[in-house]
Amino acid sequence: MEIALRPYQQQVLDDVGYEFQQGKTRICATLPCGAGKTILSGWMARGTALAGRRVIFMVHRQELIEQASRTFQDMGIRHGVIATNAPKDYDLPVQVASVQTLVRRLEDIEPPDFIICDECHHIVANTYRRIIDHYPDLRVLGVTATPERIGGKGLGDVFQSLVIGPTVKELTSWGNLTPYAYYAPPSKFQADEVHVKFGEFVKSDLIKQVDDADVIGDIVQNYRRLADGKRAICYCVNRAHSEHVAKLFNAAGISAMHIDGETNKAVRMQAIEDFRRGKVQILSNAELLGEGFDVPAMEAVILARPTASLTLYIQQAMRPMRPDPENANKTAIVIDHVGNVFRHGMPDDDREWSLETKKKKPQARTKGVKTCPQCFTAMYSNTRACPVCGFEFAPAERQEMPEEKDGALLKVEDVQRKLKRQEVGRARTIQELEEIAIQRGYSMRWVTKMAAIKHIRRTG
Repeated sequence: MEIALRPYQQQVLDDVGYEFQQGKTRICATLPCGAGKTILSGWMARGTALAGRRVIFMVHRQELIEQASRTFQDMGIRHGVIATNAPKDYDLPVQVASVQTLVRRLEDIEPPDFIICDECHHIVANTYRRIIDHYPDLRVLGVTATPERIGGKGLGDVFQSLVIGPTVKELTSWGNLTPYAYYAPPSKFQADEVHVKFGEFVKSDLIKQVDDADVIGDIVQNYRRLADGKRAICYCVNRAHSEHVAKLFNAAGISAMHIDGETNKAVRMQAIEDFRRGKVQILSNAELLGEGFDVPAMEAVILARPTASLTLYIQQAMRPMRPDPENANKTAIVIDHVGNVFRHGMPDDDREWSLETKKKKPQARTKGVKTCPQCFTAMYSNTRACPVCGFEFAPAERQEMPEEKDGALLKVEDVQRKLKRQEVGRARTIQELEEIAIQRGYSMRWVTKMAAIKHIRRTG
């Protein structure tokens, strides 16, 4: 099966190659969920093998190993798999590896020349670092939709340069992602009653609020109202919560299954296959089915887990936005029962990524999002009429959520983003753009692009 790179994928490939040519050895490339990071990685892996060198593509979940292996096979890439119970075809120059298995077999495997790390926002974890540090001289490429860790820290202590791909809005306009409708029904979750540890809500505090019969009943009721008949993944806090959700869906006559990381592998794989085929309508899960999980026929997600992590939010909320070849008019549905949109903004908001490692300041309330009181559609606060049901907002209601008049309502992140845009806007020379790129960890190809946009020419 012949797979050609899309123009934006070729651009990222060129930008990564440029960074390596400049002497960088550890590059991070960020592309949104659904942008085809595995295909891009496979293209690089095949090129490395054709040049007579060895490459490892490493992932951290069993489902992602199998998914990457299928993609590589479809691309005609002969490869081995480094995972528990997998045949040891270590002579092949391309390997798809489980991080957990690879770290135990470092002495058994011929050193690679190139490592590609999928979902590289995990790369600061000890397991990943042991692998990277074991091969100090090789080239490393990390790919992710969200180049920061839980808690908001950047990845600059691992990577030397950040290559920035297209935005979510661009991919949607090109047809590479589907449009979406975001619903945020009234939430019973009270974030101020939950502790935050290591950048995320404490689960034991969460479960007291969300694993409640009335709350789960709202989930079923709103699914029927907003996404009836559509295949949906429901993200829950823990196993007990997920099992309760699945049980209530089944009791309502809607086929549902629960899976988590400890579910028997055969049962888990059968549940996913039944979901792909439409035999299961709701796949409820805990700590699973987020990063890289690809089912184009999936049309909806249900967010039943509050999260303080922007990374986790984006990975989950964007899961149904992959185009479905059999459904050209697909619109993804996001049903947010826990108010994640008010903490993190809309999934396709333009975000300023950076490799900066310093911890961000505490964030205030997210700017610019409100919901329709009639149909629960989430939208930007300056919207005058609901785009779904036509409800018209009174002027007084708009004034309660000013755009930028009351600094107390602005998210610190938004202020910093605005200042960064102003900084770029004030740049008048190539040198000033280069200084911005160095400070933020951007690829120097970004300088070339911005100079062209701003019509700045190099002098001297």
